[in-house]
Amino acid sequence: MRHVALLVAVVMVVAACGDSEGGADPERFCEILDELDAQNTSGMPADEALPVIQEGRDKYVEGLEVVPDEIRTDAETFANFVIEITDLLIAAGGDESQVDVSDIEAINDDGVDAAAQSVGAWRTSNCS
Repeated sequence: MRHVALLVAVVMVVAACGDSEGGADPERFCEILDELDAQNTSGMPADEALPVIQEGRDKYVEGLEVVPDEIRTDAETFANFVIEITDLLIAAGGDESQVDVSDIEAINDDGVDAAAQSVGAWRTSNCS
């Protein structure tokens, strides 16, 4: 069985977004990406990982408000995927071993990888 640690790393590394109520704010979006990079639950006991996972989910939701328009569609695609994974981890109490890989595979689609690459390319070009 593949370990969910890789997916947790993805959750904590790449930020993405959706509906924009507060308006695009590329600078804040870059800050959120950096904040997510700093989060790492790999090897943490579940009780320690859970608050970090919840904080990461909150960062994604915040990103939904500030994503730049030029990557909005891709960011929404990736964010929806990440938020669903994060919800699975939260429901499992932060214990990666309790998340069924088939549940993750069920929410993944071909567009997620392309969307993540698009957001990553935007980040490389626009964040310092």
